[in-house]
Amino acid sequence: MKVYFERSGGFVGRTISVCVDTKELPPDEALKLLQLIEDTDFFTLPEPGVQENGVIPDQMCYRITVEVAGVQQTIETPDPNNPPGIEPLIEELTRWARQTERSGQLAGGKG
Repeated sequence: MKVYFERSGGFVGRTISVCVDTKELPPDEALKLLQLIEDTDFFTLPEPGVQENGVIPDQMCYRITVEVAGVQQTIETPDPNNPPGIEPLIEELTRWARQTERSGQLAGGKG
């Protein structure tokens, strides 16, 4: 399973992203991610609609794509309209994106 995640917006307007392949993770981490996706019932989530007043300045926006055996589902959601139960998945993917960003900065700084 592959999971693509992007968080954009916020006060600073910085985008962070990560692509996680469960085949490349330690078994406990892969299981945790699989469980979070299962808990959200990701493949049946409706995509949230845009609020009546449109985009709210400085809000976080998330794009999550999960791909399993050639089947793909993408959810794009602004922070206040997140589907129920998706917060733990967003928190975990944000942690992965930050960790990947820090590793890249450290690797780049050694050069």
